[in-house]
Amino acid sequence: MQASLINITSVVAMNFEDWVADAAAGTATHASGFSIRIEGNPKDPSDVYPGKFPEGISFVDQARLLRSGLEFLAKSGGSAPKSWQSSPVQDAKSEAIKAREELAKHFAERPDKPDRPVLSLKKKT
Repeated sequence: MQASLINITSVVAMNFEDWVADAAAGTATHASGFSIRIEGNPKDPSDVYPGKFPEGISFVDQARLLRSGLEFLAKSGGSAPKSWQSSPVQDAKSEAIKAREELAKHFAERPDKPDRPVLSLKKKT
C-alpha cells in the first residue's frame, strides 16, 4: 500500500483592507505587492489595469483583492481629480454640439416642411 503525501500549506489570512492609494496617479498598492492602476473617475473607472497577483492566492481571493482595491480607490479618490474632469476646450465643444443640435431641431421642425403621406397599417372603414 502506498502512502500518498498531501502537501498542506498554511493559509495565512490576508488583510484585504491594507491599501495605499495615490489618487493623483490613479493607483493603489496592497501590502502584498499587488497594484491596480485605473483611468477615469475613481468611482466609475473607464479602464482598470491590475498588476500581477501574489503567488498562491486563490481565484476567489484574487477577485476579492481586486474588488477591495477598486473600492479603496473610490473611497480615497473622493471626486475625480482635475485631470479627469472636463476642460474648457471640452466645454466649448459641448457648446458647439448643442448649437448644432438646436439647428438640426429647428430644421426638422420647420413650418414650410411639405406634408407627406403617412403609412398606416390600420384598416380604413
